[in-house]
Amino acid sequence: MSDVRVQEDKFYTLSEVISAVQKTLDLVSEQSKHNELRYSSTDVYWLLHDMLRYVNQNVPGEFVLRQTKKGTYRVRYMAEDTAKQKSSRKLKAEVNRTARYLEELTGRRPSWGDKE
Repeated sequence: MSDVRVQEDKFYTLSEVISAVQKTLDLVSEQSKHNELRYSSTDVYWLLHDMLRYVNQNVPGEFVLRQTKKGTYRVRYMAEDTAKQKSSRKLKAEVNRTARYLEELTGRRPSWGDKE
């Protein structure tokens, strides 16, 4: 049996955490040969989704689970810079949408809204 040791008052690197998780999953996998329970694709998706959400709270950048076609997913990593650029584009689009709305209401476009 594989021991997973987690000591109090110690901080772990990501690779050490992954190693502990892998040991745990190996043990679960070994024991599951005797378990007839089956998991749906939705169960597997949400397990991966929740795991990545936790990881994303603790690492720079972002791991995203994207559906490439029905039933097929890809884990994609976006560097911190990419995530900032994406956020900036979304914010700019929202500002421009607000400027268009104000232009429709008043007939004048605010100076902070981009000309289209």
